[in-house]
Order: sequence, then C-alpha cells, then structure tokens
Amino acid sequence: MLRSEQERKARSRLGECLLKEGVVTENQLQYALQLQQESPRKRRLGDILLELGYVTKRQLRDISRKYQHRMPLGSILLSNGLVTEEQLEQALEIQKTKRILLGQSLLEQGVVSEEQIAMALSQQMDYPYILPNKRIVDRTLLAQFSESFLRRQAVLPIARNQDTITLLVSNPLHPELHEVLKGHQNSFELAIGPRTMILKVLQEIFEERTLLGPPTRSAAEEESPGTRFVRYDLDKSHAGQGPSAQVIDVVNYILSKAIKERASDIHIESLYNRLRIRYRIDGRLIFQTDLPKSLADAVTRRIKVLAHINVTDSADTQDGHIYVTLDGNDVDMRVSATNTVLGPSITIRILTKELGLRDLDDLGMLPRVLHNLQELLDRPSGLILFSGPTGSGKTTSLYSCLNYLNKDDIKICTIESPVEYSIEGVAQYQLKGDSGTPVSEVVKAMLHHDPDVIVLGEINNETSAIAAVEAALTGHKVFSTIHSDDAIGAVQRLIGLGLRTYLLSSTGIAASAQRLVRRICPQCKEVVVPSAEMFRQFRTRDLDADRWEFYRGKGCEHCGQSGYRGRTGVFELLTVSDEIRNGFLQTWNSAAIRRLAQSQRRYISLRQAGFIMALLGRTTLEETLAILSYSEKETYESMELTEADIEYWMETDPKKMGRTMSPGTPETASPVSLPTA
Repeated sequence: MLRSEQERKARSRLGECLLKEGVVTENQLQYALQLQQESPRKRRLGDILLELGYVTKRQLRDISRKYQHRMPLGSILLSNGLVTEEQLEQALEIQKTKRILLGQSLLEQGVVSEEQIAMALSQQMDYPYILPNKRIVDRTLLAQFSESFLRRQAVLPIARNQDTITLLVSNPLHPELHEVLKGHQNSFELAIGPRTMILKVLQEIFEERTLLGPPTRSAAEEESPGTRFVRYDLDKSHAGQGPSAQVIDVVNYILSKAIKERASDIHIESLYNRLRIRYRIDGRLIFQTDLPKSLADAVTRRIKVLAHINVTDSADTQDGHIYVTLDGNDVDMRVSATNTVLGPSITIRILTKELGLRDLDDLGMLPRVLHNLQELLDRPSGLILFSGPTGSGKTTSLYSCLNYLNKDDIKICTIESPVEYSIEGVAQYQLKGDSGTPVSEVVKAMLHHDPDVIVLGEINNETSAIAAVEAALTGHKVFSTIHSDDAIGAVQRLIGLGLRTYLLSSTGIAASAQRLVRRICPQCKEVVVPSAEMFRQFRTRDLDADRWEFYRGKGCEHCGQSGYRGRTGVFELLTVSDEIRNGFLQTWNSAAIRRLAQSQRRYISLRQAGFIMALLGRTTLEETLAILSYSEKETYESMELTEADIEYWMETDPKKMGRTMSPGTPETASPVSLPTA
C-alpha cells in the first residue's frame, strides 16, 4: 500500500506547525493521529482535525501558506479518486526514470487530463483555478512580457490591481517563471490553468493582434444601458481597450457562456483569495472557473450597472433586471446582490424565452394528465393551483397555461411579484412590494377590467387565498402558485391559511404538483435492466421487469459524461370531486385523500408518473426516486401501480379519454405495448 515517507513527513510537519501556532493542543493532535491510524481508509490529518472541530479551513490554509506545507500532488489525486494506488506508483517510477514532473508522467499514461492536473495543483497550492478565455484577458499587459516567454512558459496575463498583476500559469514552480518575475517592478499573483488551453488563447490573441494591429485607445469608459429599457449586446467585444473594457468583457463572458451552456442560474461568490463562478445546469450546480479577487468589486459594479442597481447604495440586498441579446436572441436576467463576510455575492436567474415560455405539449406531461389539464383550462371558471418547491418549474407551467389560453377572445390579467416573463396580449401587473396596494385591492381592481382569466402570482397568506377564491366564485378562471410538497398538500395549505370552508365547497378546484428530472442524453442512450430492489421501490403489482425496457445514458461528450442532457417535468394532478372535497372539509389526512383520489382515477402521484416516464425512455428510475414527496413516502405501502393504471395514464386516443368511469371501478386492461423511445 502506498504510504510514502514524503507523505508521512508532510503530515507530521502539519501537526508540528499547528502545535507551534497554538491552534491545537498536544492531546488534540495525538487523538487525531490515533484516529488516522485506526481509520480503514486513507484520511488526511487536516480532514480529521476539521471533522473534530479542532481547526477551521481558514486556519489550515493560513498555516499551510506560512510554513509552505503542501500535500503531495499524488496524494491529492488519490484522495479525489482520479488515480489508483497502482497507477500512482507506476507514474512515480516513470517520474524517477525520465526525470519529469509527476503530472507529466500521469498525462503520458493517459490516466488524468490536463484540467484535472491543473485543478489538483490549484488545490495543492491554494491558487485560483481559471479556465483561459481571451475575453477575460487584459490585452494591455501583454506588452510587459516577451512573446517567446509567454508561449514557452504558458503564461497569460489576466488583470491588474494597482501594482499587482494576476498571471495565469500552468506550472507555478518553474524556475524560469520566478526568475523573469523577479526582474519586474510589479508584484504578481498567480492562478493556475491547463497548459494547452492557455497556449490556445495566447495563439488567438496574437493572431488577432497581427490582423487588427495595436489598439487605438488605451482605455474605454464603461458602457451603461442608461435608465431606460434597452437590451445590451453580449456579442460585442471590447478587447484591447483597457482595464475598464476588460471588466466589460469579463462580465459579457460570464453571462454569454452561461446562456450557451443552458444554465438556469449564475452564482458569483467571493472567497478569501478568489471570485468563484458556478452555473446551475440541469438542476446541478457546476463549478466553471475562478477569477482574481482583484476583479470582484469591478465585476460587481458592472453587473449592478447593467441591472439598474444604484452602485452607491450600501443596502445588504439589492435586486434588479438585466436585458441582453446573444446571437440575435433576447434574454432576461433577474439579479440578486448581497454582501458576505468575504465580499460581494451575486446570483443571476436566467429567464430565456426558450426555457420560460413553452407550449403545454413541451412540459413533459403524460398524455392523460395533459388531456385532463386542458379540460380544466377550457372550463369557464374555477381555481387551479400550481405547487412544488422553489425551482421545480411551476411558474413555467403556469405561463404555459397562459400561452394555451392567450387568444383573441380571452382577456387575461396577471398580478405578479416580479413579472418573470412578459407575454404579448396579456395584461401583467407587478406588485410594488409591502408598501404598495394590498393584493386584495389589486384583485378587485382587476375585476373591473372585465377579465376571463386572473393570475395571482403566489398565494402566501390568508388575504391572497381569500382574494383568489372569491375571484373564482365570481365566475372567473383563477390560477396561482403555492408552496407545498404535493398537489394534495396544496389544497390543505389553502385551508390552513384560514380559508373559510364554505368558500372551498363552492369553488371548482384542481391542483398540480411537479418536479424536474434530468432527461436521458439521446446521444448515448442505452437499454438497462433495473435491479429487483429498484423495481420493488415503485410498488408495482403483476408486472414483470423482464417485459419492460428501461434506459440510461452511458455518458458522452454531448452530455459532459453525465448521461443526462436537459430536464423535463414530472407532474401529479388532482381534480377534486365531491367525495374528495368532503374529505378535505372533514380534515382527512393526506394518505386517506390520496387513496380515495387514486381509486377514482382523479390523481396520479409523482412516483407513478415518474415510473411511466422511465418506461417512455425520458428519464431513469434513479432520477424518479429522488423526487418523491414526503407525504407520498408516508403512504407508500398502500399505493400500488398496475398495468391498468399505466395504460390509463399513457392513453393517447381522444375517444378513449372521453369515456367516463364510475368512482372506484378501475378499467380492465390488456398488456401494455410500450412506444419505442
């Protein structure tokens, strides 16, 4: 087993340094070392001390820097699961024989990639990890270094903060690098990136300089969209126009890359020595790159200017909107800025028309669920609730319903806070916040506009709940969102907000709940046989797993080796019958109401809908298990899924959909013929 003397000495030095600085006591260190020896798997001393609460990450970082204590690169790669012990031992032998760096040895074996080596170096030396891109480079700094040096050492000047220049390098320990930097009057901060990518960006910049010549201006004033509504063009470049123009390009790069990567959110967060950029893609938060800490204030200021936020306002939290175009497409962004103990933090929600305004057919509903929802939308009055946790897509579903109803003979009025997507032909009113007109008064005012449909952005208190129900009682269709775990919980929460029971009994009501699951990548989709245990978790009855085809994504370049690309919705829909309404009024628990609704075929659960979605080849069973609501797990043992259920909810024949069913009498069903995915 690999336990090199170098690694043991490094760990011993860490303990001695912590003792010397008074961070830990002798007893604490001895106890941590004992746990390390007794652990069946390799654990770093620093990780054990963190778990015990003896030190903080900041203390470990400061001590490591002060005493130049670094974890061996091989140990980092090993602990991150990027190499095996055998591969590491072989690479170390090659390193000794050829007298090359360990990273180069591993690259020659094809064990790791340049990006993985660079990220491990960043972790080892506590330098920011930056993905090179020509849009984040201050071109005016290139003249301070010879082209041959930049190419030979793969060095990319990124930014300047007063007399300190940030350099992106591939090998921060190379003697030539430090020899050259000693001869400069400026001080330097280093960041780490992949060598090949650095050289590629250098090549692009030098080719552009050859074609275009030197910049005609030394600096560019920051562009401001002004106070009126304009759309800012992200395609426009400001290369070579000075430090302020570089910040414009950096922000443009962050925003445009997020849109191209299909991100729903951008997270810009200050760490103690860097600015971290992460994107949420297909529901997962993914690290993108670091930026020099020196750019934090300038990047924050630029985003606030674009979002029409007062940069002189020192409020803890600030909100705004950015309106941009990219490749000819309009994109809206909602900005939330706040200050943390380490500096500014910004979250940007991307509201693209492509993602935000969809047709009902594109939401991913099962055929019967879609048919039932359309029937509800075509009714002249009633209340429909869209529920689910934050980020589940309920606002998108609500807007899709508005798209479905947005016709010349229908007047639609919305009351929102904020208006996330503007829809032509719909009268959208934005609430002014706590200091504005009460929502009940706004609803009454909207009734004077002769609407057919009223949309209340969210029901979150008794006033908004009563206003929504009373609007439905006047003969209008009313839509709203509500935060709840599932469709049954949405109605229960409406009652819990203080709604009078007679109002509920007089109102036609339905509720939808949803979650987002990742779609299987179409490029690497393959058939998979689920385990018997996995199959049992869906409470199927009289079903043979061998008769069904399930799928997964193997992983490819198209999906970033994840096996998934994009997301789709999984929906449960509850239509309230008289019996179900009586159950609510008699305060039945959710399990009893769920069983009654399922027996009447007026309800399909998230688990059941997700199972059928997996049969259709849209997602995997593993994704479905992750979306189960708490209340559904409580009634797990009493809910079964039969072939008749599957056939009913997958039905696509409008004539069969029109058949009425008596409550509690399931249809007989023939074996299901699954469509090919």
